[in-house]
Amino acid sequence: MLEIKELKVSFHTYMGEVQAVRGVNLKLQDGEILAIVGESGCGKSVTAQSVLQLHDPAMTEYKEGKILLDGKNLLELSDKHMQEIRGKEISMIFQDPMTSLNPTMTVGNQIIEVLREHEKNSGGKKISRKEAREKVIELFKMVRLPNPEQRINSYPHEFSGGQRQRIMIAMAMACQPRILIADEPTTALDVTVQAQIIELMKEMQKESGSSIIMISHDMGAVASIAQKVAVMYGGLVVESGTVEDIFYRHEHPYTRGLLESVPKGGERKDKKLESIEGTPPNLVNPPKGCPFADRCKYAMQVCKEHLPEESSLSESHKCRCWLLDSDCPYPRLSLSKY
Repeated sequence: MLEIKELKVSFHTYMGEVQAVRGVNLKLQDGEILAIVGESGCGKSVTAQSVLQLHDPAMTEYKEGKILLDGKNLLELSDKHMQEIRGKEISMIFQDPMTSLNPTMTVGNQIIEVLREHEKNSGGKKISRKEAREKVIELFKMVRLPNPEQRINSYPHEFSGGQRQRIMIAMAMACQPRILIADEPTTALDVTVQAQIIELMKEMQKESGSSIIMISHDMGAVASIAQKVAVMYGGLVVESGTVEDIFYRHEHPYTRGLLESVPKGGERKDKKLESIEGTPPNLVNPPKGCPFADRCKYAMQVCKEHLPEESSLSESHKCRCWLLDSDCPYPRLSLSKY
């Protein structure tokens, strides 16, 4: 349904050209949940926001690649055409609902405005405020917001963080999009509320049949919701596959580093968590070899000089690492104890 091919995105800043995305390939099937994981600055949010072209056009350059929705390249569409796709075909939940909601408007009016505007843009008859209001109440019931008939008249600051995120989910689902992009939807929420939001998204995906792209650095949340995972680092997808591929058959040292930094049930409380030493690469002047080479304990000279090609380990599992080369002196990570 959605395919990203060799996408390269740069930002032109006073520091120079930031090569934020350097050749990303991703596929999203109908009804599928795809998670994109990685630390801050790896390019996961830039990749997702490029689907809707939400970046400042004055400083953004889509250098190469295609973003195909049902075979149609979104990067070639006019802004007017993209307005019809945003919300109706593809919708997005942002990571900070307090800055995404207008503090001067009631939450009900904000979603009513979304509904009426999209009806107008799609060429249909504009729905009345009463019809839109009834639909918003139904949406609030769907996301399990208490007392929806009363809370529809409340302002964003009158809700908790978890409730605001439910409102953002309701707004994103208002026009029944085929694809929902969730950018760090559980950031800054406590663990209990995080679990509730993840469960809500899973239930809504089953009910609506929408596909979901979830951006996250929380491997625990990814394990509980996603079917496929793409691990990004330095503007590239370094490993991708099913949840089982990534969690139990991973091959890239960065993927292993992410998993080792997550607390595991049954371990002693005083056990020190593993960490990935070093810092991410500078994407103003990205390395010519593997972007993870400077932080990788398995790094060889070839890693620093040449970017590895993507290897297919199975129909679903792909990895970009020199450890998979037949001449590599190290054993494959999947063959060593994890």
